[in-house]
Amino acid sequence: MAYRSTERTEQHRAARSAALIDAGLALVAEGGFSAATIARVAERAGVSTGTVYTYFPEKSALTAAVFERAAGIELEMVRSAVAFGTAARLETPAIQRLDALVRVFGSRALRGRTLAMALLFEAADVGVERERLLFRRAYTDTVAEVLADGVVEGTLPPERIDLLAPAIVGALGEAFIRPLSPAADGRSDVDTVEVLDSLAAACQRLAGFEVASADPSRAGDPAGRPPTTTTALRPPTT
Repeated sequence: MAYRSTERTEQHRAARSAALIDAGLALVAEGGFSAATIARVAERAGVSTGTVYTYFPEKSALTAAVFERAAGIELEMVRSAVAFGTAARLETPAIQRLDALVRVFGSRALRGRTLAMALLFEAADVGVERERLLFRRAYTDTVAEVLADGVVEGTLPPERIDLLAPAIVGALGEAFIRPLSPAADGRSDVDTVEVLDSLAAACQRLAGFEVASADPSRAGDPAGRPPTTTTALRPPTT
């Protein structure tokens, strides 16, 4: 009975902690990290501020957990789009996988501008900055795998991937400052497509791929035929 009681208690704590993180994430998506105060998180979760401090002794611990949850979701979506770490990734040319990476990352950011701005650029405490660094490295590893596969398949020269991959990640992040700014909230779907087309082509060129068309969806095909996308690389819908 004591074991079951302890197990039930731990499950309750895990569920309450997850609910607090969910409440914080909802607030960050609405107004950035500055909106996710302890008082507002408590109110959104329907608990007292003391309860929040029971699970997160400092606000920085809560914001770091919120960042980890939100950034983890985005990383998972991007890695799923490029079949990261699976044999299935080799069924699709590396240039198309880099295109998919940019488009999934970018389209999700443009659909949730406030959250994207918070995750990418908002000044935050040291816990968030530490998480940012970890996830930047994870994105770099994701791009590096795509580039390494490009070298193996012969579509990329054997460059310094350890330098090129972080350069692409850094350039991609910086490129979204203007599209994600509040002044860009009224951009149309056509503008969004243009942004993604431009950034996908730019990242392909930076990587060293031969982009034969101004339309990156046709990159790598001199006849201008759209590439075949495998099931593994169809962008996630959630």
